[in-house]
Amino acid sequence: MKKNKNTLKYIIWLVFLLLAVFGLDKACSILFGELTLAPPLAIIALGILAAFFSWRKVLCAVPLFMGFSYFLVMDVARFPVIRSVSVGLAGVLAIWAAFQRSKLVVHAGEVEAILEKLPLPWVLSDEFGNINQISSRALQLLSLDSSSIVGTSYFSVFTPREEKGELIRRYLDLFSVTVKPISTWLSSSQDHKKKFKATLAPLEVPDGKRILTTFEAN
Repeated sequence: MKKNKNTLKYIIWLVFLLLAVFGLDKACSILFGELTLAPPLAIIALGILAAFFSWRKVLCAVPLFMGFSYFLVMDVARFPVIRSVSVGLAGVLAIWAAFQRSKLVVHAGEVEAILEKLPLPWVLSDEFGNINQISSRALQLLSLDSSSIVGTSYFSVFTPREEKGELIRRYLDLFSVTVKPISTWLSSSQDHKKKFKATLAPLEVPDGKRILTTFEAN
């Protein structure tokens, strides 16, 4: 059922973009005479498809936009074949972009699956020190509220036993150099008396690197 919906969505977008290319190209011809924008408009359309659909669907669309561009420019522009081929070359790039995007989506799903199966409480944060995600176990252990924690500074939420500046330096080192995971003791801003042993380790995610902090009760 989901596959049928995606196919229908693809067809709707494909028809819409073909009509958009046709309409904008004709409007340009009416306004400016024998001027055609069909090839660049077709390239933009392929880029839009690459942002939302699989590389296979983009591959199916490339010949359509090549032929459509040729049809629109053959009577008003020189070298229509070359212009059509340029759309095809741009289509190859669009296919590659769609393929890379699909790989990132798969990798993101794999990371999420790994995090969900972690038995330990965990926090995911970025190179700027912002907390991106926190597990329900971590919220319970640290007596925190997810709505007020996600997006805030890691170093304002957690207090180290060591100097805070030293923790920040070691945290940033995990992004800049190849080092082993680091262990330290942290307490939450809600309860400074409770100390938890924490392990900070770099984790590769689709849009870069993150720091995964796992906790175990003292």
